[in-house]
Amino acid sequence: MSLLPAEPVPPRIFFEDTVPAIFAGFEFNEAERALDLRLGIVLLPGRGDDEGGAWTLHFVEGELGIVEGRSEDCELTVIQSVADWRAVLWEGRPALVAEIVDRVAESGPEALRSEPGFLSLRNPEALKGLSEIRGLVEVLVEAGPGDGAGRGREDGADRDWRLGILVGPGPIPAAPQASIRLGAEQAEAIRRGALHPLEALITGQLRLEGDLGLILQLQAVAMTASMPPSPIPPSS
Repeated sequence: MSLLPAEPVPPRIFFEDTVPAIFAGFEFNEAERALDLRLGIVLLPGRGDDEGGAWTLHFVEGELGIVEGRSEDCELTVIQSVADWRAVLWEGRPALVAEIVDRVAESGPEALRSEPGFLSLRNPEALKGLSEIRGLVEVLVEAGPGDGAGRGREDGADRDWRLGILVGPGPIPAAPQASIRLGAEQAEAIRRGALHPLEALITGQLRLEGDLGLILQLQAVAMTASMPPSPIPPSS
């Protein structure tokens, strides 16, 4: 059962009330408790009554601290419109991302320990490598048929979905240095297991643009984090 609110709530309530409540129920292993990571959240307001905001989530010694405002010390920052943030949490779009968020909200770090491929987190120590990378990557899922997980409303299903990922500390650049683009239909095929990401890349269904070195650096950290850490040899 997902611990996310059944109905949309304002970002401030979500990050200052809901997230700490969900986090409090998680159990962390020794490697996860050793993690010291600052995650920035920047939600951009849109039309109407959208309320944006920014927060810094500091994971340290198995505890979570949340303060308003994004610190430039954040090793990782997520930038997104309020509309696209709501789409993931309450509209199930894109389903490829929404399902992962649901699993994490339900079972916490266990969801990432068991997640296959580059989304798994078996070696949290590897995330320290994020501080050595600098750059903004935009993920764009282009609108089209085949998206949606059948959860909640279908409003906005014909709208592109964007996510900015700033890797490394520092100010947020005015424009991304690299982008990862794919269609909603291809994202759905990857979610179902009908299309492998590598096949999508080779066939041009998944496109990388801009600074490919930045994407490769980010991929290297993700791959290292997905592999169990090497055992420490016994001292002689």
